[in-house]
Amino acid sequence: MEKFFSSLSSCFTFLSTIPLGASSDGVGDAMRHIYLFPVCAVVIGLVAGGIGYAASYFFFHPVIIALFAFTALYALTGINHLDGLADLGDGLATHGDSRRKIGAMKDLAIGTGGVGLVVFGLIATYTAILSIAYIDPSSLLSALVVGEVCSKHAMLTVSLKARVIHDGMGSVTIRHTTPVKYLISLGVTLIVCTILCEVQGLGALVVSTIAALLLRVTANRQFGGVSGDVIGAANEVARIAALVTLSGVFSWMHS
Repeated sequence: MEKFFSSLSSCFTFLSTIPLGASSDGVGDAMRHIYLFPVCAVVIGLVAGGIGYAASYFFFHPVIIALFAFTALYALTGINHLDGLADLGDGLATHGDSRRKIGAMKDLAIGTGGVGLVVFGLIATYTAILSIAYIDPSSLLSALVVGEVCSKHAMLTVSLKARVIHDGMGSVTIRHTTPVKYLISLGVTLIVCTILCEVQGLGALVVSTIAALLLRVTANRQFGGVSGDVIGAANEVARIAALVTLSGVFSWMHS
């Protein structure tokens, strides 16, 4: 049990700004227990969604409620995966062969493609949260948990048996994403999504998984495989897909 909580702490340290500490092996321990990512996502979603839900009791306008939830979400995740989204945008915007595209992704400077994709991602995330806040603020808690769990599982979806394009955090993630660990992550994600949002949660998982698979196909075509930046970008893309799906279903149910 002590080893389990040590591994869970390492995953929290890797995925969030929550100061739980980590084992002496740190990132390596988190990667070996990558199937715990959705468990960490539950806590992140509960805190961010709880702040948004609590804000609904003090602020009547959904714009402010959504702002609280949005800010809490990125404060908890440390905007780590936005860097992957920015590098992905630079790679996709670069003309030429896969070598030039990969070079653009590894460049420390952020180009127009990266800025554009990050801005779009932030707007899309906030808009989805705002839409849910308008429809039913009480649904923010469950929606953000489902969105976060789907986003973390999507990182494994992109990584499973992926082609490595260079050594780094991406190759480590891919190496540790085995079929067994993937199925454990899928099981946890499926349970959380269906318990909190029932059929709507299942729809969010399906759509976010499809989004992750499309991103993987795009990465294979554009770069010849998957890198850490692509895996990080999958977190943002899948979260947006899940939240937009939930927003659409909630809107239909309340119409």
